[in-house]
Amino acid sequence: MQTVKLAPPYSQIHVMDPSSREPVKWNRGSPQRLSATPSVVGIGTLAEMDGETEIRLGHDKEVDPGTTPVYVGQLNTPTRVVSVRTAEDDELLSLNVDRQRVTLRVWTNDPSEPTLVCIGVS
Repeated sequence: MQTVKLAPPYSQIHVMDPSSREPVKWNRGSPQRLSATPSVVGIGTLAEMDGETEIRLGHDKEVDPGTTPVYVGQLNTPTRVVSVRTAEDDELLSLNVDRQRVTLRVWTNDPSEPTLVCIGVS
């Protein structure tokens, strides 16, 4: 498991293959700050000015906090890498995978401004 703690720019992170150039499409008015397509998953974090968010990336069993995930879906990984990036496209964490499509699970400790985001890959 990899971990980083920071106040991401624009209070969001993107989970994607580093080769993806698809923009995140946010659903305005949704209480859950999460947006997903087969190429990119956008996750809202604690407001940047309010402090840091801890982000964990690893295989499901490593990062599962024992609660129901807020998101489960498929992510295209043509270069076989799952990358967690800032909205400014700076890589925070990455995980090599053995196939070009993985199942992604996301857990957060708050629906709108989490201080903990766990990203599991299988």
